[in-house]
Order: sequence, then C-alpha cells, then structure tokens
Amino acid sequence: MNAVEVDWPPALTTLASGQRYAISGGTWILVPSDTTFDDLPKYMVVKRRESPSDASQGSWQVEGSKGDIYTVKARAGDFTCTCAGFGWRRKCKHIARINEKDV
Repeated sequence: MNAVEVDWPPALTTLASGQRYAISGGTWILVPSDTTFDDLPKYMVVKRRESPSDASQGSWQVEGSKGDIYTVKARAGDFTCTCAGFGWRRKCKHIARINEKDV
C-alpha cells in the first residue's frame, strides 16, 4: 500500500471496537492496532505547500458574537482562524466576514 497524500498532519484514534485508524481531515485509514505515530508516514504523507507570496498574505482581528477577538490569517489563498469552530470544521464565520470584505 502506498501512502496517501493529505493536507493536514495525521493523527491516530482507536474506536471502542479496538479498530485503530490514521486520520487526517475526512480521510480515515484502518491501520494495525500496534501502529504508532512513528509509523504514520507508511500510511499518510502531508502534501508540501508552496511558499506563499507576500502579496497574498494578511492578518485581521475579528470580533466574535460574544466579544472575543480572533485572528484570521491568509496565506496564498488559504485562511486560518484562532476560533474553536475553525479548529473543528476548518471554516468559520470570521473567515466568511473577511471574505465578504473582498480581501
């Protein structure tokens, strides 16, 4: 089996049934139960990203609905946010707000 290219660093999880998976985003690969983090490159390899140009970078402070301040960053067209929603879903309303301003 060749390693699958993924966008995010993989993690390991074990289900209650004892099945162990290497996971990255929506990609789940069943792996042997004794698999460790050192073994993950056998199953998943993170894609190399091109260096972003200065013109496609930016950083904004965005106020959330409860008054919290989050940082939205852009690099080469990829956006990130420091809010919990982005951590779980890889998208959020704070990034949408920045995109509405036509960055």
